[in-house]
Amino acid sequence: MSKSSFKSFAWCAADPRLLMGNSRCAANPQSVAENVLIDPQLKSRPVPTTAWWQNLVIGAGCDPIVPSPYTVRCLDTGIVVSSPTPHAQEKFVASICHNDWTLHMPGCSRHWVSSYDPLSVTVSYIQNGQTSDAAVTVPLVRGSAFVSAIFNQSARLQLSTIHAVLSVDTSYGPGTAVVRLNSGSVWLVVCESSINIRQETVNDIVSDEPVCGAVRLALVSNAGCSSVADENATVLALLTARDVVPVGGSVSIEAIADDKANFTFCWKTRGSGTPLMYTLPHHQMTSISQDSSDFRWVDEVAEHWTSRGRMRAALGCQWQWIEQLEPLGFSGQTPLSDEAVVRLRQLVAIDAQSLTSDKHSLPQDPYFFGKALARAMRIALIADEVGDTASCNLAVDRAIDWLEPWLYGTNSDHLVYDTEWCGIISSAGLADPMADFGQGRYNDHHFHYGYFVYAAAALAKLRPEWAAERRDILDIFARDYFNI
Repeated sequence: MSKSSFKSFAWCAADPRLLMGNSRCAANPQSVAENVLIDPQLKSRPVPTTAWWQNLVIGAGCDPIVPSPYTVRCLDTGIVVSSPTPHAQEKFVASICHNDWTLHMPGCSRHWVSSYDPLSVTVSYIQNGQTSDAAVTVPLVRGSAFVSAIFNQSARLQLSTIHAVLSVDTSYGPGTAVVRLNSGSVWLVVCESSINIRQETVNDIVSDEPVCGAVRLALVSNAGCSSVADENATVLALLTARDVVPVGGSVSIEAIADDKANFTFCWKTRGSGTPLMYTLPHHQMTSISQDSSDFRWVDEVAEHWTSRGRMRAALGCQWQWIEQLEPLGFSGQTPLSDEAVVRLRQLVAIDAQSLTSDKHSLPQDPYFFGKALARAMRIALIADEVGDTASCNLAVDRAIDWLEPWLYGTNSDHLVYDTEWCGIISSAGLADPMADFGQGRYNDHHFHYGYFVYAAAALAKLRPEWAAERRDILDIFARDYFNI
């Protein structure tokens, strides 16, 4: 598929599949049919383009994914596991990955995504000369306290680290080792096979006997990033879940009132016991029910740092909680005072007048244009709320004038319908994988098109006739990133 076949795309129907024969379509050079990172059996159904594990099926498939609390990279010959540490600057905080461990898959030369569900993705490793049988299966489950690999064929354990191994404590029994690194981190290695684990070099941990079944890695403590009072208590708590391997999960949401919903996570497991998982701060702020399940907090295990906050450990095959649903609307829930209305009228009039009539001076990429568009419609909504009809109409007129070229493909970085992955991408992102923040690789579409969807919703409120005539066009932005 040559790049010369790329053409701008203007939507003319509600169903994107009907548009694939339109002259304004494009074929992504990252072919789905030719993608060796996806199990052929999965290609008969749509492949997610906004999943958290997208990096596994684009490019070489070796960029990191974040199941949390770990960061994982899948190479053709093994997996790289990192416990991220924070790098804080004045304007941002970044997660730094250190390639703490590489678990080698002896004899394997390729890998692919073999299954997925809302809470997990499974990667299968194929040996040389094999076509499909997985020598090793790696279920990457969000929140799992362990990173696990299931060896379906016996192989010698080989673990390497970029750090120096200071000690290997095997006193917890066969197939178990607590490894201390010079980075300040301490890790637990657990094997289903009752093997002896030993240090071979300053950077390598091995077994003399072959392993079969699960090999698991868990962080015990990480210097400066884990709250651990007693490493021994942490190890013992982790070992209570050594025999149960999370392999997937399901999510269900049920409305129980106009303003409440019941959320349920059910973990799928291999082996016996109750899985040890990590919760994010927004889970911790809810009251997870302990009445009808085996759920309980496990505070002997360290809370681990992530860019989303500290994660707290819990045992439980099922999580269930009730969340209060906030009312949806375009204005605040607290009425404005008369003084605030007067002041806002003054400010919103200035902001509305500042919106340019020169479309060519606007950002040309979907991300920054989307931000400008959403800002214009926020000004319109504020003006409407405080009764400034003139400013509201001016802001809406500007927004419509800016948006229509994007809807009909007449702007410079026009949007195209990708007939390979069946989504909407920018023409610049299609030609260059790194352009527009990786638009052609479906990176951050929920950010980029979220601004368009917000603006479309505001336009539907303030100019319902205009929005109704373009409903199918506007819906495609939401359909692009709502489909996971």
